[in-house]
Amino acid sequence: MNFTLGLLLPMTLAAPPGGPVMPAGAYVPIPPAFPSAAPPGAPCGPIPPSCGPGLRPGACDPIGPPAPVLASRVIAPAGVKVTVYPGTPSAHTYPAPATFGFRPGYSYRLELTDLPNHPGEALYPVLEVRGSLVPRAGMNVMDYPAPVYIPMSDIHKAFAGQFVTKVIYLEDPTKAVPIDSTPDVPIEFAEMGDEEAIKAALDSGRIVAILRFGDRKPDAIDLTRAAVPGTIQLPGEALPPAPRIPPSLSCFAVPIPAFDPILGPKTPSEECLTDGGDVGPRLGIGPGGRLGGLNPTDVALQYTSRDKRHVVTSNRVCICAPRFVIRRADLLISGVQVKLNPDGIGTIMGPRGTSMNLPPGAVVNRVKPVEFDARMRTAIMIAENGIATFVGMTMPRLVVVSRGVRIVATAVEPEEITSHPNEVAVTKTVDPASGVKPGDIVTFTIRYQNDTRDAVSDLMLSDSLSGRLEYVHGSSVGDRPSTVTTIDNEAGSVVVNFEIPGPIASGQGGVVKFKAKVR
Repeated sequence: MNFTLGLLLPMTLAAPPGGPVMPAGAYVPIPPAFPSAAPPGAPCGPIPPSCGPGLRPGACDPIGPPAPVLASRVIAPAGVKVTVYPGTPSAHTYPAPATFGFRPGYSYRLELTDLPNHPGEALYPVLEVRGSLVPRAGMNVMDYPAPVYIPMSDIHKAFAGQFVTKVIYLEDPTKAVPIDSTPDVPIEFAEMGDEEAIKAALDSGRIVAILRFGDRKPDAIDLTRAAVPGTIQLPGEALPPAPRIPPSLSCFAVPIPAFDPILGPKTPSEECLTDGGDVGPRLGIGPGGRLGGLNPTDVALQYTSRDKRHVVTSNRVCICAPRFVIRRADLLISGVQVKLNPDGIGTIMGPRGTSMNLPPGAVVNRVKPVEFDARMRTAIMIAENGIATFVGMTMPRLVVVSRGVRIVATAVEPEEITSHPNEVAVTKTVDPASGVKPGDIVTFTIRYQNDTRDAVSDLMLSDSLSGRLEYVHGSSVGDRPSTVTTIDNEAGSVVVNFEIPGPIASGQGGVVKFKAKVR
């Protein structure tokens, strides 16, 4: 094995300011710059519940503080053995793949032995755990392990003298790449260096761990001294007692929640993806009766009533299916970077080389209608210069704006001012609602009912799916005759359209269903 890089690295290793003093010879990770990290050892407090617009209470709310450990699945070629050092008198060895629970804020030295084509040799990756999942109802965090992915190609790189860094992050569903993955073959993107990998991960989600391997071989004293009792949950065992040594790495589990005066506190959202409702630019009917504002995850139901085109939306549903993605950087001892394309083709670039990686759907140009008839909720708004009052159930029918005692603007439709909802109601559900993992199939059910006083016709129900959802073709069914079509959307998924001619009398409705695979 080539240890040239390992001989150079100890010259640059230093304990983070204010961190604990490590025994001589122990490995201390290079602390990268994390702009939003909490101070070393800072605890992650409880999360206040919050629901986004249209979300039913409790749908995606955290049920407590971050999990005490990050479930981590060490994935290596068949026959490889994984050894961990939990700080007890003896080490523990398991065949790969193996799932452990690692407490955030600590570095862990792993040992990989029985490596193919390298008999009698071993690798010693270092895993820096920076955070964990925030559990939701029905979620067992150990069922959603972060992938510590070490394929044969990485083993060859390590023995060839390359230093490999992998930044593992929990993907933000709103920025998800429309690519399938499996628990043992996660999504990886190549970056030019450590800093680029960390930045890309921060831009795309929440960092939970950093894997580094290819450096020097530690001796037995290094392995035992660096182990902290109480930090590793072994396979099949209960959570160990709390460690006596505080964490030394920055915590990334949960930042201090931001507070929106209307929506309330903003809680971590990376664990769950939502579908339905109206997010982003509002839905509306523009010139020529064209629909505008249909964004990924939106649901829109268009219909005609009294020779006028209307649009309504549904509630939002929540699918808690965390997905981890990896940003990697391969460093040669000469300082030359190796750029790996998604198809596995490598490109060698110099230290001053630059590149740009854009996931599918990252650059989108959209044209929205300049004018549209948008829905608004019943509200009363008080401003410094007066009061604006909206009267009606879900659509503004009377608007009065006043300054002092003088009315300056009115817009009244007297025949529409009523306690009757006066629109078509749309309700969406998903099954199963919990315990979902990437690769699972879920069923969406959308019900609609005509709550107006007149018959409605020419219904067009559209569901624009997230990049994390892949429509199962041929799965659409309904209780009324309809034409089902799909078109690609900017998230890398599709818009599922149900064209329902009607007419549908007042008080009547229908239901449609379709399936989607969670990516």
